[in-house]
Amino acid sequence: MNKSNIKYKSIDAYHAAQPAEAQIILEHLRLAIKQAAPMANETISYGMPAFRQNKILVYYALNKEHIGFYPTPGPIIHFKKELESYKTSKGAIQFPVDKPLPLPLIIKIVKFRIDEDAKSMEKSVLPGALHEVPNYIEKVLIADADILERWNNLTPIQRNEWICWITIVKKSETRAEHIHRMIAELKEGKRKPCCWPGCPHRRPSAQKWFKKVEI
Repeated sequence: MNKSNIKYKSIDAYHAAQPAEAQIILEHLRLAIKQAAPMANETISYGMPAFRQNKILVYYALNKEHIGFYPTPGPIIHFKKELESYKTSKGAIQFPVDKPLPLPLIIKIVKFRIDEDAKSMEKSVLPGALHEVPNYIEKVLIADADILERWNNLTPIQRNEWICWITIVKKSETRAEHIHRMIAELKEGKRKPCCWPGCPHRRPSAQKWFKKVEI
């Protein structure tokens, strides 16, 4: 049974801790998920087996009379008719342990989650190593798919340099100029501000000279 007080290091360890008859069911579930999401990585999250692509796609856990399957709310709404025979909540589905798993449906749900995951990353703006992306920069990046892709392909430190270079100045007009220059230079293939000495907030010896920048 699900032993929430135990910390498992892998899905193998989680399965091995369950009763023999349940291990077979869980392995069938695991294989169905892997079939639908061959590029996803196995992990343990919140004490449960989980599969991650960009974000977690699905979780599952063995309970006394059912397997809890947690694919987030989207698939539960989308496959509402096909899930009528199962108990569901906002983000969970209960598959009774005494009935066969609906593996074809599970595969469809996981593939739906892959599409959701990909769409969420299309508009996702990655942060810097230290600084988050302020809203006014995020809006500019999202408005241009090419620039957004270039931004997300930078390293966290490179993104951090652009953010700090823009936000460290006080005048809004100067910030706007920096944003315009950043867009132009990203299109040219540059990966960090030219002649910029670097984010002072990353240097412990210099932090005392700078107030916290609100971004």
